[in-house]
Amino acid sequence: MSFDNDPVMSAAKKALETGKAHYILIWIPEESENTLKNLLEKVCCTLNTRKDANDHIVDWYFETIKRLHTGYYGSRNLNIPTKTPEEKTIIFLVERACESGNFEVITTIIPDTPAGEMRQRFNDVMKKKNYTAENITDGRVYVSAFTDFIAFVNNLRSGSL
Repeated sequence: MSFDNDPVMSAAKKALETGKAHYILIWIPEESENTLKNLLEKVCCTLNTRKDANDHIVDWYFETIKRLHTGYYGSRNLNIPTKTPEEKTIIFLVERACESGNFEVITTIIPDTPAGEMRQRFNDVMKKKNYTAENITDGRVYVSAFTDFIAFVNNLRSGSL
């Protein structure tokens, strides 16, 4: 399965590798938390106990996460395979900017746009970024700001704002 640098699927992979749901819970709706925790436990147990376990259970896990994330975030979802090339570029650039803290990375795709509101929104995302991995509530606040910011940049790029 290809992750295409998708932040959601990268978090899902980390949760599967570690058996710790908090990595992926921030990307799905709160009402789906128990479903995902149970699914992760089942997949981890199956992979640990059955040497003949095939990739179907792992695929099921990732497909469930995609469905939950996409269903909750709608058009703001980060399901990379469903995005246009421009949307993918924006997601990757915003993610890179947020990881590095370098706002200028984003201005390369929208060079003629006044950066005031965009910088303010970026700074808001950066403030929310520093949550502890176990704090799912703060993680969800960050993810919401992050996906809103990507939608904002995408709308600027497409001229929708």
